[in-house]
Amino acid sequence: MNDVIIIGGGPAGSSLGCYLSMMGISNLIIEGAIFPRAHVGESMVTSSTRVLKEIGMLPIMEREGFVRKYGASWHAPKGKEFAIEFGEFPQAGIEQDYTYHVDRSKFDQLLLKRAEELGSKVYQGVRVQKVLFEDDWARGVRVKIGDSEVDLPCKLVVDASGRSTILGNQLKLKQKDPIFDQYAVHAWFKNVDRGSGHTADFIHVYFLPVERGWVWQIPINDEITSIGVVAERDVFREAKLDVESYFEKYTQTNPDLARAMQPAVRINEFKSEGDYSYCMEKFVGNGYILIGDAARFVDPIFSSGVSIALYGAKYSATQIRQAFETGDFSAATFVPYEERSRKGVAIWYEFIRLYYKLLPLFTHFIQSKEHRLQVLQLLQGEVYDRSEVPVLQAMRNYVQAVEASDNHLFKSQLTSIAID
Repeated sequence: MNDVIIIGGGPAGSSLGCYLSMMGISNLIIEGAIFPRAHVGESMVTSSTRVLKEIGMLPIMEREGFVRKYGASWHAPKGKEFAIEFGEFPQAGIEQDYTYHVDRSKFDQLLLKRAEELGSKVYQGVRVQKVLFEDDWARGVRVKIGDSEVDLPCKLVVDASGRSTILGNQLKLKQKDPIFDQYAVHAWFKNVDRGSGHTADFIHVYFLPVERGWVWQIPINDEITSIGVVAERDVFREAKLDVESYFEKYTQTNPDLARAMQPAVRINEFKSEGDYSYCMEKFVGNGYILIGDAARFVDPIFSSGVSIALYGAKYSATQIRQAFETGDFSAATFVPYEERSRKGVAIWYEFIRLYYKLLPLFTHFIQSKEHRLQVLQLLQGEVYDRSEVPVLQAMRNYVQAVEASDNHLFKSQLTSIAID
């Protein structure tokens, strides 16, 4: 019998496998795809490097030559650029002032390989059909191998299945976000004009003149750039255009972006992403844990996805070790992981919600001497174990002041998103 079965070999599942193997806890990672496989979410935040260091991935990241990400840049609708560098705010336990942009097919494969090197058993191309329960306790999983179904018992099941949300769907835990309904269309391009100077390899965000609209520009390597158009799903529906025409229309609505895309040549097919934000009713139960996107998915405007997956693995591993030390695999043992994760992701969520309310006005806080470092701290992913985040209240106050004035100069620039 395996100690732990992990459903999914993405960043959450692979990094958890690394931690558990380092703790001497046997684990089996079951991944439905065969790596390498394409995946969206190609930019990271600097806090991720703590986890990558702990599991021995940083030397691999450097060896493989992933693009170094030193900061972020925002482009207003009328073509003004505002940038911020991670090195302005040193982070405890992090010795480098950059993180990475990654080709996720390559990064995920390397991370899964690292888990295997440390001791995880890995099955690829094997799909979990369901989690097996007995008297409200998860006892294992049922997988399909060829034409046969096989039951695999274990002491603990971890759902790291990403947006497939296998256990969340099985137990009907999934709660759709009441605010966000974003839709993305994206592809890879060669010859994108990234500009020159130190901001060329930053992540670039371009504001669009539509409801909650923006575009990401992420360098994958020296030649390839990922470009994605994001807006409310209704914007796509009402446009009544095919995916390519829709993409081309909105990449021309920001002058900086239009200039960057003028020489660009697309090298793969357009892909679309929906079902952006959701949360499970609970992250833990008797004999099971949900981590990463299988537990909670928030809008990826600030590249939080991989960081949330890695920290979900880190924090859940602590509670899993306690379970094996005490022999108690009940939900109560895993609740501290859920509470810590929820508090951290709640800060991400509130930051994103206020950002979408402000959109172009967000640059006010980037430029502010009072708030700039606090914004940077959030952008770096420093959201866990914090009791107060003063800049979020400052953003709320700013919104309220603009809304309270009937003739405020910036009132028309606020979006319709509700702020309590």
